[in-house]
Amino acid sequence: MRNSPRLSRGAMNLTAPMALFLSASMVGALPGHASATDAQEENAGISTMQIPEQGSEISSGRAVIVVDKPIDEVIPIILDYANYVRFMPNFTKSRVLAQRGSRAMVYMEVSVARGMYTLYGQLNLSERPQDGASRVVEGRLLDGNIDAFNATFTLTPVADGARTEIDFKIYVDPALPLPSSVFSRENERAAGRTVRALRARLAEAPGGSA
Repeated sequence: MRNSPRLSRGAMNLTAPMALFLSASMVGALPGHASATDAQEENAGISTMQIPEQGSEISSGRAVIVVDKPIDEVIPIILDYANYVRFMPNFTKSRVLAQRGSRAMVYMEVSVARGMYTLYGQLNLSERPQDGASRVVEGRLLDGNIDAFNATFTLTPVADGARTEIDFKIYVDPALPLPSSVFSRENERAAGRTVRALRARLAEAPGGSA
């Protein structure tokens, strides 16, 4: 069961997680007016779903995509926390407060609902040790104006290392007075937006298309 919202709508703009990470891209901007054909092309190769979270009425969002880049070209983009603001949907700030190796404390802000709200917070971001060829980068909320946030990128080499599967999962409870189903749907959409943005960012990198 989710907790009752702690902040009023007016308070959400106070100081302005996060974002997300990563949120977010996070809890989402309202849909634009792109044509159905444009949307199909934009979402090509991306699968999204909702995943139930134990103890919560809000589901995580998950998106999976395979890009035409080796993992060694993908991981530096994921670990470049300060530059999330350059390509992540709706990010307005991403500032590294402290860092050692892949572990960092990062302050992020994201604008949602056409600028009606600003979500903010401090995240602990780090690469998690793994067995095998996959690499996992995880972000968890330390403090902010939302109830809960965590996000995980799992990168796995495929096609003999020539390509990379990106499996992104995000869970956000923004403490707003709306039905849980709304946030479950937005978490799924945020996951899809995030991998689309990452694919576009990789396509801009030296070497071409992702």
